Amino acid sequence: MISVIVPAYNEGKNIGRVLSVLEKIDVIDEIIVVNDGSTDNTEEEAKKYKVKVINLEKNQGKGKALKEGVLNAKGDIIVMLDADLIGFTEKHFYSLVMPVVKDEADMTVGIFSGGRKSTDLAQKIAPFLSGQRAIKKKFLEDIKEMEISKFGVEVALNRYAKKNNLRVVTVPLENITHVMKEEKLGFVKGFAARMKMYFEILRMWV
Repeated sequence: MISVIVPAYNEGKNIGRVLSVLEKIDVIDEIIVVNDGSTDNTEEEAKKYKVKVINLEKNQGKGKALKEGVLNAKGDIIVMLDADLIGFTEKHFYSLVMPVVKDEADMTVGIFSGGRKSTDLAQKIAPFLSGQRAIKKKFLEDIKEMEISKFGVEVALNRYAKKNNLRVVTVPLENITHVMKEEKLGFVKGFAARMKMYFEILRMWV
């Protein structure tokens, strides 16, 4: 079984683009949206699609949201996707999940390519920070620090993969990007949110 987990915090304007693609893909057994204490209409927008919505009372960070999704997922393969993707297609999904389905990889990491220079460059510099992944659920259940990692969850995943010699395959995701924090929140608040994210990632790294 394949479960897709989409963590979302105030993504009411964006999440429909991703869910409208996912609900058309036959190989997906369930789609779980973890509404991480949103104060906008994320929950209402998510419920327009064939998904299971898990509501967290307050914003607890991406790591906690993903952990809740994993705990409620039935699939033995978990696909993790950001809620604010632009240009996401069925082809991207299959590129991400099939190496794991075919047992050619234990985890895949999707890398943006040909989308926007800003997001492409960020992933070229730090590909390990990608939030687009497919992984066997048994490994996620074994990562103890995932719940407390917040935005450092990708670092936790990479650290576990390296320590346990998982087969990791990077997958190019062409013509795809996401909404940047400065676009969501305005430059000042967005920049501050970005710095907070980098701090959480650095903290997990160290």
